[in-house]
Amino acid sequence: MSAEANKQLIHTVIDVIFNQQDLDRLEEFFTEDFHNHDGYPGAPTGPAAFRAYLPMMKTAFPDRVLTPEFTLCDGDRVVSRTITEGTMTGPFMGMAPTGKRYRITATDTYQIRDGKICARWGNEDSLGMMQQLGLMEGGWRTATTDDAGSVEADYDG
Repeated sequence: MSAEANKQLIHTVIDVIFNQQDLDRLEEFFTEDFHNHDGYPGAPTGPAAFRAYLPMMKTAFPDRVLTPEFTLCDGDRVVSRTITEGTMTGPFMGMAPTGKRYRITATDTYQIRDGKICARWGNEDSLGMMQQLGLMEGGWRTATTDDAGSVEADYDG
């Protein structure tokens, strides 16, 4: 696939799978041997990884939305930086809902094989998320502003 096709695949997955949670389409986008390198210990592999994870997130954060900020492609690897935001109105990993919003950035690297995603490596601001939700003390500044986009402009000459 071309670089543009690989980027479009990732943008479609962000919309269809992560935002709309159309889990009936997982096999359309992920290989049967898909491996999430950042899954929790004992997490399922293949499309089943998302069937376990995404409903849990939907329960805790029903308004959760991922917005691609930029996407880069190099061969079979696609890197996507996203803004993720939502409100904790349901239980999350044994923690009671706080009713608070969070807004963080995440950077995911995907590997594409035969037009489908076969692997993912992720890095998100989980600490910032927990602090914004009031689940941890601290005031670490996350990489996003209160409005759309990141604070990359802070670093532009």
